[in-house]
Amino acid sequence: MNRPLHPDGADLTLQEQPSEQQDFKKDISLFRLACKNIRTYFWMNAKMCFTFACLAFLICLFTVYNVALNEQRDTIVNESASSNYFYSQNAANIEEFKEQFPNTSLEDHYWLHNFADDIYLRYGVGGQYLSDSSFFALGIGDKEYRATEKLSFGCAAHEKDDFFTPADYEELRARFGKQSFFEAGNYPATEKEVAVGMPMLKAYGLDADDVLGKELTILIKDPRAGKDPLQSVTTATVSGVITADFYKLSGHKSGGNTRPFFLFKSDNSFMAKKKIARYRVYLTTWPEEMEADGWEFSGSSSVYSYVGYGNVSKVDTINGIQVLATNLYVIIGSALSIGLILTIFLMIDKYMKVFSRSSGILMTLGMRRSRLFLLLGIQLFLLCLIAVPIAFILTAGGYLTITFIIGYMTAIDLTVSRLQLLGMLLLGIVAVVLISFFFFLYALFKFRFKTIKQYLTTVVN
Repeated sequence: MNRPLHPDGADLTLQEQPSEQQDFKKDISLFRLACKNIRTYFWMNAKMCFTFACLAFLICLFTVYNVALNEQRDTIVNESASSNYFYSQNAANIEEFKEQFPNTSLEDHYWLHNFADDIYLRYGVGGQYLSDSSFFALGIGDKEYRATEKLSFGCAAHEKDDFFTPADYEELRARFGKQSFFEAGNYPATEKEVAVGMPMLKAYGLDADDVLGKELTILIKDPRAGKDPLQSVTTATVSGVITADFYKLSGHKSGGNTRPFFLFKSDNSFMAKKKIARYRVYLTTWPEEMEADGWEFSGSSSVYSYVGYGNVSKVDTINGIQVLATNLYVIIGSALSIGLILTIFLMIDKYMKVFSRSSGILMTLGMRRSRLFLLLGIQLFLLCLIAVPIAFILTAGGYLTITFIIGYMTAIDLTVSRLQLLGMLLLGIVAVVLISFFFFLYALFKFRFKTIKQYLTTVVN
């Protein structure tokens, strides 16, 4: 004889089994029923699921896109920080600039040694302030070293004995992940010490271990006469070797005025002779490109030179993209989101009518109202599971497309880390779950006081 069945589909003999096992089997039957309901009304559930996914896609795309833009802007600004300054050989020019543009953060000056007179008097050649390494030899002990490549032979002393600025350190950390500008040793502590740049040592075939803690003599030589006697310029003990990364910074990668290879103390007697002053002032914010164009013109007339001109365009471009993205998010994104929410509301209304008819039948067979709501919750959970990967695929695809277009048009590459991808997925899950939760609350409010007759007589348009 066939066993009698409960309206939920469970065997009545389950009453003889432990209650936990009965509840488990009932939950399994509800899960199967939810799957059958979704399959029976496949297109309606598919449209609902896709609409959920599209709304989550909009929220995720604009949020992650703005985060990526902010991170890229911070990266560009940090990796260009050392170049956002002016320098001039006249303090009055700096004061004039500060009156026009008061958003400055640091002001200092340093001196460069002028080799032009010494070289001209000895060899009849000159006209340059710094000259290149072909005019010089380096002496360590009883050995002399000649340069194999040309570098601007810049010797400098800072007014406060701290040539490296906070902006220099900021870019060093951002680009190279380092905290110190010294490959070995430290900044000169006495007037008889000097710090030497690693690229200059390499040009002479030397390494940090060859010079650190030893006396180094700068010698002038005639590049046209190898046997000409050398003239000693100065001697100092090497206290430290400046890392080559310093000379790769955007604010010090070109021009002997901004990238000295020998750093002395401010009270060094050698630097007190024939010195050229250089005044510099750093800005707190980046200028717009049109504004910087005027500074570049001024720099060409030697009034003052703005070092960060080559980086202004990148910063200005990504600022413009940020403004555009914000406007799109506020105007287009909001309009689309409101449209999708209204669409979901209309779809929910029909979904509830269909579910009402099914609910009336199930309650006629004995299903309790609490289990009816549990059935709805399971169906919504399944819709969420399907909508989340769809939203993630749509978001990733949209992001890659926009990134490709921006990269093609502006040469700015937006990147998403694994952590951001995980955040994108979690955001999609949260968005879909919240939508489903409000959907569920709406159903509870609408179904709570309906009778079985009202369920059965629901008209589905």
